[in-house]
Amino acid sequence: MRVPVLGLAVLVVAGCGGSPPDEEDPSVKVGAIISQTGVYAVLGDEMETAMRLYLDEHGGRLGGRPATLVVADDAGSPEEGGKQARRLIEDEQVDVITGLIASPVAESVVAAAGETPVVIANAGADTLGGANVFRVSYTNHAHGYAAGRYAAERYGRQDVVLMASDYSAGTETLRGFTEGYGAQPLRRILTPYGGPADLEPYFARIPPEAELLYAFYAGGEAVAFARAFKQLGYDAEIELLAGQNLTDEDVLRAVGPDAEGITSVGMYSPALDNPDNAAFVARWRGRTGANPSAVALQSWDAMRLIDAALARGGDLGRGLAEVGELDGPRGTFRLDERHNPVQNWYVREYQNGVNRVIATIPPQQE
Repeated sequence: MRVPVLGLAVLVVAGCGGSPPDEEDPSVKVGAIISQTGVYAVLGDEMETAMRLYLDEHGGRLGGRPATLVVADDAGSPEEGGKQARRLIEDEQVDVITGLIASPVAESVVAAAGETPVVIANAGADTLGGANVFRVSYTNHAHGYAAGRYAAERYGRQDVVLMASDYSAGTETLRGFTEGYGAQPLRRILTPYGGPADLEPYFARIPPEAELLYAFYAGGEAVAFARAFKQLGYDAEIELLAGQNLTDEDVLRAVGPDAEGITSVGMYSPALDNPDNAAFVARWRGRTGANPSAVALQSWDAMRLIDAALARGGDLGRGLAEVGELDGPRGTFRLDERHNPVQNWYVREYQNGVNRVIATIPPQQE
């Protein structure tokens, strides 16, 4: 799996820059349910910025039709997410709902959406799905499974310890890693969701014979883990392989030098070498002055999928299911029969401020 990342040809998606629509073409409304307040507000900002950037770069049109983005704040609450979904559908009459950072919110929104298509830009819960539900990010299981496949190839099934925050994303990702790795871990260490004040007692549970630690953390918990791992000296005691969220760009900006040298597995890196990514990174830097995170890329791709589906005409849900392969900043991906992405995963090593790609993990039937 240690192969160089090749440049990918650019695919011009129908509906992105085509001929102007007839005057009778109706406008389209996209409802974006994101976290503008609460623990995921930073990710919500990136999500909204990416969606608005996509519209700006495509003349305010999706599928050749005038498009409006209507943003609602879920405040990190499943109850509020469901309430906002009903409001967007009944009062705003949106054609599609997207966004959705946290899985509990996404589950509530999917239940409230009925026949309105939902395009999930981030939430990874394995159980999310349905005829009108489409996901451009990944499932938690697929995230861990890809890392497990790489670890088995790279480290030869050494004695491994798993560590994560104790909630669905953490436990599902660890389960996927175990299946991909093909060997049972020495120990599975779960820390309280929301972050303990002191991680040292949890690191102390790592058996002395362990050779590899796979860890999943996100947001503020990822910042705390990365700092403690380095400052407590565990970087000199055990090899660390991280999930994507532990070294996403929003976390790296907060952690700083303590993240240097961390290897992670994710579905995107700003350093990917292809023309679409070069253009996307340039647009993002022009808007924000920073590198895009995976959440930013996923949100861009959610709009891109909607754009391509609308360009097909007819029923939007059917169009979303029939888009087929899309080339883009992450490389080529398509949706499987459950409407989840089939895509490359990438091994990234954080060096001098950049998640540099050191290997590509091609998709595989799990």
